[in-house]
Parts: sequence; C-alpha cells; structure tokens
Amino acid sequence: MSGKHKQRTQQPQQATVQSTAKTSSAFSLQWKLMILLAVISIAVYANSIGNGFVLDDSTAITSNKLVQKGLFGIPELLHTPYHWGYSVVANDLYRPLSLVLFATEYQMFGMEPAPGHLINVLLFAGCVLLLFLFLDRLFEQKKTAVAFISSLLFVLHPIHTEVVDNIKSADELLCFFFAFLSLNVFVRYARDGKVASLIIGSFCFFLALLSKETAITFLAVIPFVFFLYKNENRKRSIHILSCVVLGAVVFLCIRFSVLSAYHVNNLSEHFYMKNALAKPGLAFESRLATAVLMLGHYLRLLFIPYPLLCDYSIGTIPFVHFSDYRVLISLVAYLMTIWVAIRYTLQNNKGLYAFGAVFFLVTLSLFSNIFFLTGATMAERFLFFPSVGFCIVVAALLEQLAIRLSIPGSMILRKPQTLGVIIVLSICYTAVTINRNADWKNNFTLFSTDLNKAPDNSRLNFFVGHILLNTPGENDRKQEQDAVAQIIPYFLKTVAVCPDDGLAQLDLGTAYVVVERYDSAEKHLEKALETESGNIECIQQLGRTYFMTKKYQSSVDAYKKVNAMAPGNTFTVANLGLSHLYAGNSDSAIYYAQQALLLEPGFAGSFQILSHAYRAKNNIDSANKYEFIAQKNTPGYTL
Repeated sequence: MSGKHKQRTQQPQQATVQSTAKTSSAFSLQWKLMILLAVISIAVYANSIGNGFVLDDSTAITSNKLVQKGLFGIPELLHTPYHWGYSVVANDLYRPLSLVLFATEYQMFGMEPAPGHLINVLLFAGCVLLLFLFLDRLFEQKKTAVAFISSLLFVLHPIHTEVVDNIKSADELLCFFFAFLSLNVFVRYARDGKVASLIIGSFCFFLALLSKETAITFLAVIPFVFFLYKNENRKRSIHILSCVVLGAVVFLCIRFSVLSAYHVNNLSEHFYMKNALAKPGLAFESRLATAVLMLGHYLRLLFIPYPLLCDYSIGTIPFVHFSDYRVLISLVAYLMTIWVAIRYTLQNNKGLYAFGAVFFLVTLSLFSNIFFLTGATMAERFLFFPSVGFCIVVAALLEQLAIRLSIPGSMILRKPQTLGVIIVLSICYTAVTINRNADWKNNFTLFSTDLNKAPDNSRLNFFVGHILLNTPGENDRKQEQDAVAQIIPYFLKTVAVCPDDGLAQLDLGTAYVVVERYDSAEKHLEKALETESGNIECIQQLGRTYFMTKKYQSSVDAYKKVNAMAPGNTFTVANLGLSHLYAGNSDSAIYYAQQALLLEPGFAGSFQILSHAYRAKNNIDSANKYEFIAQKNTPGYTL
C-alpha cells in the first residue's frame, strides 16, 4: 500500500475519533450541568421539606375522603371530579393524576406533609432537567450555555415558590414534567423516526393533560416547535401534531363525560370571592381593563418578584378603566411582546426571542381572564409555564451582551461582564426564594405574612381571622372576649367588600356571640344563612343567638333543624328542651330533656330543665325531685 493511499484511509478514522471525542465532551458537559441544576434545585427548596399542610392542601389531601382511602380510592379518583372527595363544586375540574399521587403518598406515609414536600422538590428538579434537555436539543447543542442560564433562572426564580411549597400544586409540577418529557421524546422521534418514540411522547402528553388542563396550550407550542424549529421532516411533524390533537380530544371527551355525569360542568359558575372579575354588575370595559392590568402585574412579578402573595383576590388589585396609565403601560408591554413574537417568527430564524415570546404568550393566555374567566383572579402558579419564556428571553439578552463583548459560546459563563449579571440575579433570587419558603410553614405564618403586604385583601383578612377565632383561647371569659374583639375587624373588612361571603359572615356572627353583641350576631348569621343554608354551625349559632335575644320560638325552630341534620347530640337536644321551656312549652321541654337523658344519663342540664318545666306545670314534687338530682350531679348545663 502506498503512503498516499495509507494517508487517505487514516483520515476518516481520525475524523471519527475527533467526532467521538467531541460528542463525549459535549455529553460530559451536559451531564455536569444537569447534575449542577439538580443540586441547586434541591438545595434552594430544602427548607420547605419541614413545612406543614398549607392552603389548598386541605381540599386535595387533608380533607379529601377519596384520597384518604389510599390505594383503594384510586379507581374512584379516576372517574370523579377533582373536588368530589372534598365537596360538590358547580364548576369542577378533572385532574386525577395528582390525586392518585396523593392517595399513594397517604397509603405509604399517612397524613405526613414531609414526604409530599420532598416529592414536590424532586419533581421540580425533574422539571428543570427536562427543560434544560429540551432547550439544549432544540438548538442542536449549539446554545448549551443559554439553555443552562435559562434553566438556572427558572430554578431560582421566586415566582415558583407557590408551586413547589404547596403540596397540592403537584398537579402543576406533574403537568410540566410530562409536557416537557413529551417534547423531549418528540424531538427524538423527529430525529430518528421510531414509532416507539411517537407513542411514548403521545402518552406523556396525555399524562400531562390528566395532571392539569394547562397542557392544552401545548397544542400551539408543539406545532410551533416541530414546524418551525424541528422541521427537517414535515411528515414526522404532522404525525406528532396528529397524535397530540388526538390525545387532547380523548382527554376532553373523558373530562366532559366525568363532569357531566356528576353535574358539575357549569362553566358559567364563577364565584366573586375567588375571581374578583366575576363581580355581578361589573362593566365589560372595566373587567377587560382590570384583566390587562393583572397581566401587567404578571410581568412585574417576573422582573421584580416582590411582594409575593398566596392570594390576589378582592381588595388586592383595584378595578380600573382603560384611562388608567398602568393599564396603558401593561397594554404597550404586551403589544411589544406580541410584536417580537410575530417579527422573529416571520423571519424564520429559529431564534431564542421568537421561541421565548411565543411560549410566554401562549401558555399565559389560558389564565389571562381575557377570553374567559378562570377559577382565580390571579395566582403566581399561573406563571409556572410562562416563566420559561421569560427566562429564555433573559438568557438570550445575556447572549446578545456576550456577542457585543466578543465573548464566544459557553464563555458567557466565564467572563466577568455576563457572569456578574448572572451571579447578582442568582443571589437575589435565591435569597427571596429561601425566605419565601419559610412563609409557607403553616397557614397562619403564610396568611399573616401576606396580610401585612396586602392589608386590604378580603380573603387574607378572613383567613387570619378564621384561624385566630378557632385557636383555643384563654380560660378566663373576659380575656377570651377581649381576644375575640380584636379579631372582629378582620371579618368586618372582608364582608365590607364581599357581603355575600357566607363563611366570613358566619365567623363574624360567631365572634359577636362570644362578645355578647347578640343583635349584631343575629344580623350577620342570618346573612350567612343566605348562602350557607346547610351549614349546621351557622344554624346552631343562630339558635343560641335567638335564645339570648328572647326569640324563643325562633330558637326552637333553629335547634330543630340542627337536631334533624345531626341527631343524637346531647347539647342540641337539651338546648331544644330549654328553648321550649322559655317559649312556654313545658310538655315539649320535658320530652326533650328526657331524650337528652337517654343520650347521656346523669346530664345535669336535663335535670334542671325537668325541674323548671314541672314547676311551671305546678308539679312541685317532681320539680323538687329533679332539682335535688341536678344538685347532686356535676354541673354541665346552666339555665
């Protein structure tokens, strides 16, 4: 073999070795960055693992009867509405996957919050890794540094604390996890054309839909990716789009079937207490302007994530008109974002700005309150998906800065100009995130902290007042009344802006009962009954209030309702007898006092009622007999 021929045969081998070395190096860098992101994700949220159950955890876990059946409840969870194990909601949801996770956690760990918090943190880390992998593959590993910076900002951004710290928000995490897992698998299918990848990707997308309806926005994201960025094989892109559309149709059919079967598919049912924009009589122009203002608040929170609130309902964001300068600023900001999305998409340059802007707008549209009203006025969890677009645009701006500084590729992370910006952002974000995790320790720390930042928020006032009212107080009656008197302003602020909030009216009426302001108690308890007609506590408090205001027949009627709703309670039956006694119905008083004794023999209050009832009938012997017995028993009831 000639030397020349030998040289020719060695060249391809050398090229192969170099290609392998390059791939190995890239693979090694990718894994190092993934490990770093995973460690940061867990470290930043480590202090949340010791927190308790908070906020909506009650509806999904601690008060959910189906979840508390453990593994045995899973079949029922799969074919019932989301809130069915907690209560009946007129406009319910279908998100079985997170409930199945909670039921599994309950089966394994019982009613312990730590495992749920840990799983949330691990799920979040998984979401971050899938985001990084997707962005790196989307740009053919040519922008690994940008993919890393985007993912790092996503990890550290404080706006995600609600999703990670609230165990219930595993629905959001699961949705994100499976949505981006499907994107990664579809990217593989677009490259190799293996049918298995198409099937797995479609199944992952379906799981994302079963986790939360947010994944429906990927019906726009997926074609954007595979017809613009990954469009080498148009036929495969069509296959991907066809599969996700089919998956969405199947999910929507299942969802409609389940919600309709339980008659909880009333799309027009929105409560003013949850979404301020559902306020009756609110002009359309004001509703639309206020929704635009809220969109502006979302942008502000992405740039300056403070103050963070667990609730943005009535009293937090005012109703405005398009003449308000803040609305105009918000509108201009979004028009510019739309312009960026359209301009860079039409240029078809497969750039970062186009993808970031489009992803942000598409995923936020579902929660904009522009096209339809959502189940909440505004929430930080609604930014979990859209924040990806924001982080990509910020990373793209840093890349642009690096280009102007003549810093190539991954050197963005090594030069002081760009690295300094990243470090400053990371330190600020990390400090706010870790501090915010501590606020989510329990309901009182969360609500009281946020109330200091939003003192006019109606629901936060109610939440804080409700916790204080139901916290065991002083044994001394005067001290208890003084403590409750300080709680009343919380409820007054709530009912001032939301008079139809039955639970707030109930707590306010209950507080007035404690401080013995019975006229005020009666007014607010009757108001509460207008919306809480089946609330046994409300009717019971009304019975007591009517008795104290000498409306004895009304007291009888109230206690009769309580007894019918929850029969077999000694105090209820005795109170019914007592009300009959003061209403002048001695025979009925005797009857119910005897019924109370059947439930609890030796109950002193029953003997006192019998003594007074027989005395009213001039049966002195029986009256003296029961008075003597009452004195011998431990006082349990006082006339």
